[in-house]
Amino acid sequence: MRIRSRDNEQGEIINISSMIDVMFILIIFFLVTTTFKEEEVDHLVKLPVESRNQSLTQTAGNLIKVNIRDNGAYVVMGQAVTEEKLTEWMQEEREKKPEIKVLVRCDKESKHLYLANVMSICRFVGVPEANIAVRTEK
Repeated sequence: MRIRSRDNEQGEIINISSMIDVMFILIIFFLVTTTFKEEEVDHLVKLPVESRNQSLTQTAGNLIKVNIRDNGAYVVMGQAVTEEKLTEWMQEEREKKPEIKVLVRCDKESKHLYLANVMSICRFVGVPEANIAVRTEK
């Protein structure tokens, strides 16, 4: 039987491999459970190009995106809606968040009437800020 003397002891070796495993599991858990903000883009809407390369929109804060396709269809969060449904939905969102902003993404081939209707709905509901999206050439 071998007995160690306390004079030769250089210290205990700490095995940290299990702690590293736990840390990797925590990192993976946080990455999987994190919700990422998805940018709502309707690829059927072709935005007009602004000739002076200046952005007309500011996308900070609470933002509702309304897409207007070339045939006049209104699309909000991937679903086609009528003007009545759009008005009801905007009123509900305005009651939840009074400082809400609206970004209108209108196809360059659509009629001016559709854009005017959405802006009129925004004014009727009481949206404090409504912007029109354009594409800038870089």
